[in-house]
Amino acid sequence: ILFSGKKRRLTIIECGCDINTMIDLAKVADLGAKLFYLSGMVHGEYQKQEIHNLGRFISVMKFRPLTWQTSHPYVLADRCVVFSLCSSI
Repeated sequence: ILFSGKKRRLTIIECGCDINTMIDLAKVADLGAKLFYLSGMVHGEYQKQEIHNLGRFISVMKFRPLTWQTSHPYVLADRCVVFSLCSSI
């Protein structure tokens, strides 16, 4: 979780190279269709200057809700676990 102001809290979700995942995340993104490219990780961390630039961009950006997002309910699930007994199937 990243705090970019007194009343603004951001959650950054890293997306893989799967088009279906990208589409699902685009449905819940507050930044709309913005794509941030980071050059990669060095020793398990992103480069400090790139994160600084990303934070600066996010802090000055004005958030406007997307029309599609406000008219369609959605749920973002981290994982789905199904508990059932073999005899009930």
